[in-house]
Amino acid sequence: MRRTGFIGVVVLAASAAGLCSSLASESRVGESQGGEFRADASRAGESVTGRARVLSGDTLLVGGRVIGLYGVAAPGLKQSCLNAQGQSYACGAHSAKALAAHLKETPVTCQIRETDAYGRAISVCLRDKEDVSAWLAEKGLAMAERGGKAAYVGAETVAWGKRLGLWAGSFEDPTSRPRTSYVRANALADAQPEAR
Repeated sequence: MRRTGFIGVVVLAASAAGLCSSLASESRVGESQGGEFRADASRAGESVTGRARVLSGDTLLVGGRVIGLYGVAAPGLKQSCLNAQGQSYACGAHSAKALAAHLKETPVTCQIRETDAYGRAISVCLRDKEDVSAWLAEKGLAMAERGGKAAYVGAETVAWGKRLGLWAGSFEDPTSRPRTSYVRANALADAQPEAR
């Protein structure tokens, strides 16, 4: 679904609420079956600290763990968007590069909340005292999730009001984009398919 302006936000909020609740009910199934991960809350409460390697605009590799940033969704690495002039640009790669430049060598501490269906440890990550998900949403580099994970809608509204990042033009809703499984052995190859 292409997003642009206030009407898009209202429509997105209504549709994402239903999507998130259905994903939440599916994601509490259990551990992996046939190589595919299922959400698992058994790791909730653990934390991991270290230098982050950016796999995509909303996924990091920290201390050997694939970390999904809680409450936000960035465009996929190969996703294109339109800027304010209607020109296509690689918004997914832009989000990932901006996140990598922001984090640099600074260690992050990620508090794990759950494991998603793709094998990512969904976490609230802090760079010093800054919430990385909030930073992404405020800069317009990722969209805030809706439903039960709607912690960053206010931060996203700042970006929308200033027409920052994704909100300067139009884009496909990244909250429902298909992903590949982040099995540890092939996480880097899946996250960076151009490197194959």
